[in-house]
Parts: sequence; structure tokens; C-alpha cells
Amino acid sequence: MKVLLINPLTPEKRMIHNTPNLGLGYIATALRKNGFSVEVCDGMKKGMTNKKLIDRLMRADYDVAGCQVYTCSLKESLEILKLIKSKNPGCITVAGGPHPSGDPEQVLTDLTEADFAFRGEAEEGLPKLLNKLAGHQECAFEEIPNLVRRDKDRILCNPLQPVENLDSLGMPSWDLIAPNEYPNAPIGAFARNFPLTTISCTRGCAHYCTFCANTRIMGRKLRARSSQSILAEMQLLYYDHGIREFQIIDDCFTSNRTIAMEVCRGIIESGMEISISFPNGVRIESLDEELLQSLEQAGCYSLGMAIETGSQRIMDHMRRGQTLEMIRDQVAMVRRACNIRMTGFFIIGYPEEKVEDVLETIRLSRSLPFSRANFTLWMPVPGSEMTEKLRKEGKLKDVDPDRIVINKISYVSENMTWDQMRKYFIKAYAGFYLRPAIIIGLLREIRSFEQFKYIMTRVFKLFFVKSE
Repeated sequence: MKVLLINPLTPEKRMIHNTPNLGLGYIATALRKNGFSVEVCDGMKKGMTNKKLIDRLMRADYDVAGCQVYTCSLKESLEILKLIKSKNPGCITVAGGPHPSGDPEQVLTDLTEADFAFRGEAEEGLPKLLNKLAGHQECAFEEIPNLVRRDKDRILCNPLQPVENLDSLGMPSWDLIAPNEYPNAPIGAFARNFPLTTISCTRGCAHYCTFCANTRIMGRKLRARSSQSILAEMQLLYYDHGIREFQIIDDCFTSNRTIAMEVCRGIIESGMEISISFPNGVRIESLDEELLQSLEQAGCYSLGMAIETGSQRIMDHMRRGQTLEMIRDQVAMVRRACNIRMTGFFIIGYPEEKVEDVLETIRLSRSLPFSRANFTLWMPVPGSEMTEKLRKEGKLKDVDPDRIVINKISYVSENMTWDQMRKYFIKAYAGFYLRPAIIIGLLREIRSFEQFKYIMTRVFKLFFVKSE
């Protein structure tokens, strides 16, 4: 069997950052281990357009099509799957990714042309399903981890079974998602060195944040790769692909202090001259002076700090398990302990927020010694506690999946209007960034004309794309 793994989004569509597709890379490795021929067709690679993506699919030289589905790409995914079925009716179509994981009960209703779907991790389940369908393995559908399937007029979802031993997965198939095939468009817009790539070291989360669907997708248990596995991947990317910056995309990397310290020591001892950033944010309570100094010595220059709100009332409703006093104390400790720059992450438009809560967030963002700030409009992502609550209350009937992206208003509570949401979103960014010290610091970080163009595109998408 030949398997084509597809990300249907292209730069023309909506993504504001663009890095190697780790999800498809890991799936490719799992399929190759089981003897399948695999190709990755990632619409976010350099030079890709929607026309080129469609031309590739029209060749129909594959037996299985696996489509990576985000909530914002439901429309594109359905169009792609319909095209595949029209050209090759016998092709097995499978959906996976964040959206099927957050809403497994509904995904096969939304994606009528998908034969199967997977919730959560598919590295173990997808090869098992394809071996069963090919007649190479005897097993019941119920035995396939994380499978979602039709049974007459019912949708059946197997229980979520996270992979316990992440080392057993191996590395992503880097030859299929080679970093140099992607533009210089890092998460967070800025980077110290190129070429760069993202890597993933942990999965799962033990926390209870109401706005996040991570536990629905990856499970509540925090699982980590061994330091030996992480270091081996870094060395392969450093020596074979010329990577000079690693963006560690884990939310919980520093929560496993033992692994984090071992990785830092390994990088220092290896002699690799690299830079490291954490663009997705870390839990601030997981940081201490020794860990910070080790991270800095290993090459870390940038930490995302998951603050989320400046209102203690909203912090408690989000179930963040932290206080504003703790945040201020930890941020001050980071400032004292090292020279790693900090980016504050904040949410605007959380359903329980009132205008005063938003203003408290804006004030907090400006009062802390952050080099950058990232303000995200709250999104009703499938699988999060808050989304499920609003769905049960009938408040999400008119939400357009296309709008569930960080720079578009997808939901407005009764506490605010659309105009207020847009006003305070712009006020948050303008109030933080339109300060001389911040502007000068950002300009110093631009490394190339390509990066400058990307940053301007990002600014345009954030501020000049109509949000209503």
C-alpha cells in the first residue's frame, strides 16, 4: 500500500507561522516501520499553492490518503477528500489531527468522504488499521487504538489510548519534512538563527485549563521522551540538516525537571552551537534559578510565559492554579536569574470576561518586563471544557469553523460586543508594542529580508484582516 499524508492548508489560506509538520512526520515513521510506502504532501512547504496541492492529488497514485484536519480547515479537508474520492473511489480515506481529536463523535458526520478517523495519537492505530484492511493482520476494529468509525447509522469511538513509551515511536521522518523545504516563518515570528525547526519532547498535560483541549487530545498524564532520544534527534538535525535553532513546542517541557536538566547538560557537553526557544509557553511555576541558568547555558534565549489573564477572577475560572502574585514573583525571579528574554501569552475574549478584566490583562502585560507579548482571541476549540459548556448551553450554533484561528473573532459573549472585542484586541497589541524600547528591540532581531516580509504579513493578518 502507498500512503499519501496531506495537510490541505497552504500559505494562501490562513496560517501565520510555518514550520516542519511533526505530526505527519511521526505518522510517516510509524507507517514505514510497518512496511508502507509513504509520501507527505504538506501544503505549507515552500512554493506550495492550492493548485499545486490539487495537481498532486489528481495523480491518484496512492491507495490511502491521510488528511490532517484543524477545525479551521474543515472546509478545505472536506473538499480535498471529495476530490480524492471522485478521482479514486477505492482509496481509503482517513482523518486525523486536532479537530477529530477534539470532536471525535462528530468528525465523520462533518467529513462525509472520510472512511475512518483517529482521535489523539495515531502512530499505533493507523498501521494496525491498514494492516487489517490489507488482510495482513487479524484484529477487531475495537482493538485498534483511538479509531473512530461508522457502524451503520452510528459513529463509534474507541477509548483514548495514549502511547506510553514515546521513545518507541522513533523520530519523525525528517527526509519527508525536511526543514529547508519550509520558509523562514517561525512560531512567534522572530528567531535568532536559521535554519530552524520545531521539535517535540513531551505529550499530555496534568493541568485543568478550561480553554485548552490538550488533555482530550493527548491525555492527562505527562509523558516524556528520554533525554537520549531528544539529544539524538537534535544531533541528527544539527549535523545532517544544518539546524542552528530549535523551537521546543512543548507546553510542559520544564515540568519534567529531570529530563530538562539532562537535555541541557547533553547539549552543553555535545559542543553544538545552537539557540533554543519555547514559543508555545511554559508553566511559570516549573521554573527555578538552576534550571533557567542551565537552559541559558545550553542556548536558550527566549521563553514563552503562559500568563493568560491579568484578572484573578478570570484566572480562577480558567482553573489555572496560579495567582497574580505568583506570576509577578516568578517573572521577577527569571529576570534576576538569567538573560533569557520573556514573551507573555494572554487571552482576550474569554467567555466570562468583562471589559474591566480585559483592561486588567492589558495593564499586567505592560507592567511585566516582557520583550514581547502575544494576545490570542479566545477560540471555542473542540474538546475544551469551556467549549463543551457553551455547546451544551446552545451558544455555539452560529460559530463558523473557518474563524477558529488566533486572529479572528469566532465567539462573543454577552459581556462584550464585536466592536469591543476588536477594539481591545488592537489596544492590547498597540499598547504593548508601540513603545520605543520594544520597537528597537524587535528591529534588532530581524535576520533577513525574507523574515521581514513574513513579519509584515503576520502584522497584516493580525490587524488588517476584517474580523466580523
